[in-house]
Amino acid sequence: MMGREVYHNPYILAQVDQQFYHAGGVAPSRTEIIEAFLPYAARQLKQGTRLHAITRHILGLFNGLPGAKKWRRHISENATREGAGLEVIQQALACVVDTESQKLKEQA
Repeated sequence: MMGREVYHNPYILAQVDQQFYHAGGVAPSRTEIIEAFLPYAARQLKQGTRLHAITRHILGLFNGLPGAKKWRRHISENATREGAGLEVIQQALACVVDTESQKLKEQA
């Protein structure tokens, strides 16, 4: 059951260290996760991996947030195209509102 939830809502794992291991620090925002994901995706693309194979596991990252459906749709419709690159992820990121990032900016 947990595996299914993680597949549809991978961000649920963001606070595992704090909850189970009492690790300090703040869990990264979804946007920070994507920014850290981009170099990995770039390496995989250079090795010939198609973008769809790279992005299919992050489709649910923004689950429950405004723009999540646009995020999923943009990636689903564009990642399968021949020659699709990082721009697909970056364009999809513009579709969502990462409430965690907004809260951090407002607190600063």
